[in-house]
Amino acid sequence: MTTLELEKLKTSNEWKAAEELENKLNAMGFDPVKFVHAVMCYHRTLQQIYFRIVLESIKQFASPEYGYDLRNKGAHDAAQKIVDSGALEESYLPYI
Repeated sequence: MTTLELEKLKTSNEWKAAEELENKLNAMGFDPVKFVHAVMCYHRTLQQIYFRIVLESIKQFASPEYGYDLRNKGAHDAAQKIVDSGALEESYLPYI
């Protein structure tokens, strides 16, 4: 990503949403199961959008360009297995 692209990204709603999520994830005791249960209460269309985010995250974590170290190698390896399985290629998530 170029410096210009990064600067543009930093002014986007997506960046602001990711920052808010970062702040919540950084809190002691954040419970991923409770988070997913909360997402399950979203409107079905928003659940679909959230799942697109999850799938895109998996693709990015598996990418050779993704810079990982021992702290997040497990995420990279798990994402790589999912991508290698072909499951993501079979996913169709329409906008309805």
